[in-house]
Amino acid sequence: MDIKKVKDRWNATILDILKNFMQICDRHGLRYYCCAGTAIGAVRHNGIIPWDDDIDVIMPRPDYDRLLQIAKEEDFGKYEIITPYSDPTYPLYFSKLSDKTTTLIEDKQIPCVIGLYVDIFPLDATDDDVEKAKRLKAKYTKIINRLNAVSTHNSFGEYLQLLSDPKEWGRFAIKTLAYFCRSSIRRHLIAQMDEISHRYDYDKAKNVQVYTGSYGYKEVFPKEWLGEGVLFPFEDIKVPLPKEYDKYLRHFFNDYMQFPPVEQRVEKHHRAYVNLDRKETRKEALGRLKNWKIERLKIEG
Repeated sequence: MDIKKVKDRWNATILDILKNFMQICDRHGLRYYCCAGTAIGAVRHNGIIPWDDDIDVIMPRPDYDRLLQIAKEEDFGKYEIITPYSDPTYPLYFSKLSDKTTTLIEDKQIPCVIGLYVDIFPLDATDDDVEKAKRLKAKYTKIINRLNAVSTHNSFGEYLQLLSDPKEWGRFAIKTLAYFCRSSIRRHLIAQMDEISHRYDYDKAKNVQVYTGSYGYKEVFPKEWLGEGVLFPFEDIKVPLPKEYDKYLRHFFNDYMQFPPVEQRVEKHHRAYVNLDRKETRKEALGRLKNWKIERLKIEG
């Protein structure tokens, strides 16, 4: 398999998904900002970072909730919104705009079959007291970890390995319960996350945070950094970043204009199985999963 060709097609596909997402948002007047590595890509590369493999956006909670409602009422053509409410195998709380003409499984232990996607993270109001906001983040992260445990299907040997480590007994317990009542536990955990996410009024909040983000307490930051956004070139389009994009990016990444060492210029996400040519049924994709392999792309430049 020609990894470079796969990478080029992958990037072209996720860029098309982003363009469609922007059209949906612009049509309905929804606010959004490119974030994380996508924001660095816009500022430093004017496009996708050569070794990046996804596109991330954040949406203020009121706009995010409206998008999910619109997705129930409007046909997005070859695209669809994937959420924990719409797909019982989906292990995450944030959503994705997915290309229905492609097939993707990211984790062998989680039998969730989707297409290539753009990540859509809800940006929630949080406590004005940063320390209280951080405690909420810690509580939320525990719930996310439980949702992941419930969604993961392990072999018998892996279950025994969890049992042998006292630190993993909590995870073993929830996975054992999930074997008998996975759906009801998922609903309970998602309801807990919904309650925390909607606890504060977004319009009145001083601080916001991406509860589902992977940067720990750095996910808490002042709402005033967002503003109306500022446009940056990104491949052949322009995308919005937070108005105070420099403060935002330095908060997360310090000197974000500095390239990482060559050995760190690798894709971060797993791909257990991918088909860029067509959408396979869940049965087809899971059946092909065992014998499929692709290396992560390393960029030497």
